[in-house]
Amino acid sequence: MMNSLSLLAAVFVSLLCTFASAHVADSRKGLDNNIQPNAATPKKKHFRDMVRIRNAPPETVQLEPGPRLVLQCDVFGKPAPSVQWLKNGEPVMDYELESNDILPAHPSSLALLTSKLVVRSSANGDVYTCVATSALNQKTASTTVFTVDGNDEENLLILEKLFRMPTKPVITTFYTNILQDIGSEVILPCRVDSNSESQVVWYKNNEQELIPLFDNSRMRVLPSGDLVISPLLWSDMGNYSCVAKNAYGKDTVDTFVYPLKPSKA
Repeated sequence: MMNSLSLLAAVFVSLLCTFASAHVADSRKGLDNNIQPNAATPKKKHFRDMVRIRNAPPETVQLEPGPRLVLQCDVFGKPAPSVQWLKNGEPVMDYELESNDILPAHPSSLALLTSKLVVRSSANGDVYTCVATSALNQKTASTTVFTVDGNDEENLLILEKLFRMPTKPVITTFYTNILQDIGSEVILPCRVDSNSESQVVWYKNNEQELIPLFDNSRMRVLPSGDLVISPLLWSDMGNYSCVAKNAYGKDTVDTFVYPLKPSKA
């Protein structure tokens, strides 16, 4: 039990320290960092709206026939951020329509989001941009994709043929951590890229507990794969695992949910 509490406290302090560091970099205003986590419901600290790309995709990358190219962009923000991917300045629509949706975010939420883009085909020199948004704040990071030597048209045909081959799913959008007010509705995204029929299943506590959805008035899974918890309770704190499966394999991601005591008006 003590190990579990220590882990929860460490996760809570780590995420809040990440936000505190971003505020120090962006502003000279002081912050109250005297956070003393314990087993009681924590009081929410007041952070202004912000967004920061924590881990950007590489500036350049080479696309070769064979393994899939997956670009990743890790973003944190308040409220919980969304990511849209652009290709040469235009929204990526093919195969990634759902992953480019703007996620609903409660004003109290603070979250670390991971967004992945599966690049199925690309011409030499194509530029992909991760656009991170939270409220009115926005940050960007771009990657230039270079293809293997040869004719661009030939390379595209080879890559498109390879990417039509059956592969295991890739979970492209999920929170690593999210903190949000008790009593609010929280939505945990789990968007999946799969070129064959796939299934999404949610578990709690490191895949030890299958989340009961039948006759459950507080939890449901949307067609997109997202898990809705409403209203969020203190007892909902913990690790939630989204497992995406198809006939060729599976992908699993974890989201740690930390309910916060709402601030008094």
